Amino acid sequence: MKISVNGEIKEFDIDNLTVKKLLEELKYGKGIAVALNETFILKTKYEETTINDGDRVDILSPVQGG
Repeated sequence: MKISVNGEIKEFDIDNLTVKKLLEELKYGKGIAVALNETFILKTKYEETTINDGDRVDILSPVQGG
């Protein structure tokens, strides 16, 4: 399966890829936000939200400043 992660095409050989599995594969920790096809996903839904071939995932970290 090929998906876009933060604008970069990545390929995965995982059946039933969920947001949670993706974050584990990419070694992301806590304190991030995830959008799937431009729709933000609640953290409570990461384990049940599946990612399909061709989907676009954006992983964002909060930035402080002003």
